[in-house]
Amino acid sequence: MRIQSPFLTKVVGFVAAMIFRTLSRTLRFHGYAETEGTDPSVALSTGHIFSLWHDSIMIPLARQSMARTKVAALVSRHRDGGYLAEFMHVNGIRSVRGSSARGGDQALRELMRVEDEYQIFITPDGPRGPHHEIKSGLIYLASRTGRPILPVASYFGNAWHIEGSWTGQYIPKPFSENWYLIGAPISIPPDQTREQIEQHRQYVQAEMDRLEQKLLRIKRGEEPAGESLRRAA
Repeated sequence: MRIQSPFLTKVVGFVAAMIFRTLSRTLRFHGYAETEGTDPSVALSTGHIFSLWHDSIMIPLARQSMARTKVAALVSRHRDGGYLAEFMHVNGIRSVRGSSARGGDQALRELMRVEDEYQIFITPDGPRGPHHEIKSGLIYLASRTGRPILPVASYFGNAWHIEGSWTGQYIPKPFSENWYLIGAPISIPPDQTREQIEQHRQYVQAEMDRLEQKLLRIKRGEEPAGESLRRAA
């Protein structure tokens, strides 16, 4: 059953945010960054675009709910996005409504106007998928704003999985261990052709895939985190 009332939507979002904030305080995070000065849980001197898969965004959001960094995040205009927008508002995260299917151009223009002190969070595969496949809007935004892209991988030690029509969502269970890895910044030059944007898209896709595999090896103890990575949290 879908909630039609804007008031009830706000109530559901608020209650979910309160539950999630309580849950976040029970989680144990293992955060790593390949480059200094890229962890959003501490104040960053410049604005970046964090690229996070839709099904695993809850670990970064949980970590961010306890930080002081200003964050703006792209949220779908679909009705379910209303719950998430309220959820983010309660957790101190600014929401920008839009998607590739509805209001995408308007959302991109609003994201281009986001102040430099904000970090932008984007799920480049979005709630409609394809699963873990980057769309070109991320590259276009980075090219137009001059903000570096920071690819992020997350891994859940123990989580619930909520099935979705296109992509699902993982919610970490209380007192579970969770890992995240932030890759090196990727800068996109301005005035790129469609062919160049596609080349950059493929590169960022490869980096997201690489980070997922690297984080999994770190979690399993197959790759020492301390040698090439800086502990972020």
